[in-house]
Amino acid sequence: MSVSRPDLSVIVVTHDRTELALATLRSARAAAAGLDVQWLVIDSGSTGDTPDAIERSFPDVRLRRCSNIGFAAANNRGLALARGRYVLLLNPDVEIVSGTLRELLESLDARPEVGIASVIQQDADGGLQHSIRRYPSPRRAFGEALSLPWRGWREEERTPSCYREESSVDWLVGAFLIARAEVVRAIGGLDERFFLYSEETDWCYRARTAGWDVRHLPQMVVTHHTGTTYGPELAAQLSYAKLLFARKHYRRTRSGAIRMALAARHLARVLGLATRAGRGERASARLSAERRALAVVTGVAPPPSW
Repeated sequence: MSVSRPDLSVIVVTHDRTELALATLRSARAAAAGLDVQWLVIDSGSTGDTPDAIERSFPDVRLRRCSNIGFAAANNRGLALARGRYVLLLNPDVEIVSGTLRELLESLDARPEVGIASVIQQDADGGLQHSIRRYPSPRRAFGEALSLPWRGWREEERTPSCYREESSVDWLVGAFLIARAEVVRAIGGLDERFFLYSEETDWCYRARTAGWDVRHLPQMVVTHHTGTTYGPELAAQLSYAKLLFARKHYRRTRSGAIRMALAARHLARVLGLATRAGRGERASARLSAERRALAVVTGVAPPPSW
């Protein structure tokens, strides 16, 4: 007897922050009415009772525990178990504000050319999060390094009206990322070399290269409770991931220009923070983070090891 295929597999990778993870699952389940959903949680090295709390609260969730192997690798553990027609990679700090997953799947069913999609993302105060992105380029990297006005080179990302319309984009922030099962079979899972950050950039790039569209769909609104931590290892990992993406997909001259821009950005911030008189604890922490990132980008120090 054949087993029916779920409409959707939802994968949530957790690492502590128990209450947010529980809120994420409650929100997603409420938005999944009318769908056959496979719920998958991969706990990546939580030090508290997060996996136990999830098992107590949601007995139907299939939960797997592993060490802190990285966001991409943990999601791949979930992708290996997924049976749905679609797969939703859902951050453990996201709550659905409006719209339903059924409506989202109906929109995707009507758009067979779309391989990966996301929705409107906002912060906890209701402010728009800029989840529509363009691929890294030397021009964009130097624009960020020199703090140039964003108009003309980041206008689409920053203009609120762009988020109210459906649009084809380069890549989308991966807090809420839905993909067709056919895409996963065709291009594979996330590249596990991206321990954290840029794994969604790489996934969207590979999907586009394989002929699929990447689409912003405004049918749903979600709140992404992003953290504010900017420690040395996270700062270094962010820039290292950008550099890894450039080296993987671009020619040496193009990736080299991006590396120079990243180094210039961190150097400018180091100099600015170092000369600030009477800097407080927060500024001192930021200076440490910028120094660590600069050392990694320039090759003086190895990338973070988690």
